[in-house]
Amino acid sequence: MKILGINIGEEPDTGRSILRALDRLGYETEIYPAELDLFRLNDEDIDKLAGTVKEHGVTHMISVHLVNICAVVSDRVDVKYIAYIWDAPYVRLYSPFGRLSRCYYALFDRLDCERFRASGIRNVMYTPLAVDAELQRVWNRKTAAALRGGYMHDVCFLGRLYENNDYDKNLPSIPDDMRRYFESIFAEAAFRWDGVNRIYGKTSQELLDYIRLCSQDFTIETNLDIDDVTAFERFYLVRKIANIERIAVLNTLAETYSVWLHTSSKVDPALLGKVQVGPPVFPGDASALLFAGSRINLNISLKGIEGGTPQRVMDVLGAGGFMLSSYGPETAEIFEEDKEIVMFKSPEELFDKVGYYLRHEKERQAIARRGQKRVLDCYTYDRTIKKIMDWVES
Repeated sequence: MKILGINIGEEPDTGRSILRALDRLGYETEIYPAELDLFRLNDEDIDKLAGTVKEHGVTHMISVHLVNICAVVSDRVDVKYIAYIWDAPYVRLYSPFGRLSRCYYALFDRLDCERFRASGIRNVMYTPLAVDAELQRVWNRKTAAALRGGYMHDVCFLGRLYENNDYDKNLPSIPDDMRRYFESIFAEAAFRWDGVNRIYGKTSQELLDYIRLCSQDFTIETNLDIDDVTAFERFYLVRKIANIERIAVLNTLAETYSVWLHTSSKVDPALLGKVQVGPPVFPGDASALLFAGSRINLNISLKGIEGGTPQRVMDVLGAGGFMLSSYGPETAEIFEEDKEIVMFKSPEELFDKVGYYLRHEKERQAIARRGQKRVLDCYTYDRTIKKIMDWVES
């Protein structure tokens, strides 16, 4: 068995960590030298990849996210292709490429898996996301030496604000009655983190047709096997609600506490009030330092992640950081609440817990230590990739 890694970048890239795990598990691996576009198809790239697979005796290909060329080549030369997915809702599987029989998908949101199976996409499995335990321990030693028990931030959020969401960009001039309707959806769905989806099913094709009559900027182009309503709810509404929630939560907390946002988002400073904005911090030793150096790390999941545990949560816990996260049903299954992770279902609960855990240092640190142990013991690439390979081969 020989596994070809596609789009495997430099450390600490997820793909590189997956390949190292495969090496430790005893698989023969090789890295494909060219980077492939996730979407674009052309005969030259297909022929080159197919030739490499046949010439080098490759039996499996693996990548992070679906690479369309890999799906085509897996079908053409009869090898298995595995895509490790860390995004949700991952609607790209609703395509001819996602349905090819030699393709296998590992996803971290159980509801996503169930929907794919119901649509006829058979080769999907649920598995929580993971960390590179070997690298993480190296970063943690560097972090401990740098921090020496101190902290850089009280409350920190690392992530996007979705300020360039499609709703704001493409619906600037819809009629007031339509805007009020969507605002009623936002009011019902935003700031309620109890695992109930209050977005899907609130839109109809007739409503979208009406928007098209009123707004020349409105467009839905997905090239996927999903209807316009599904695409609109996933791409327009989910991200707009994330934009609303994240800005409002950070601003409200910053009225009382020292709150830092590290982001690549370009946001008008006037929208962020007293929130202190730092540069983006990329995965690796830099993010490990940030997570361990913040008394409280926030996670406010996209509503499109209905149950799964985002990579941010795994990375914070792996670094020994304290994680205060919006509630997720599957997160509550894999971590012991208030022992390894702390979660909130409402703004009131969030604000109460920020204040409580900033005042209770020892309790907060004990939770962080237990959460770190759980991740480094149970949710590593070695364990996850073994689980995936056993499933693919069975």
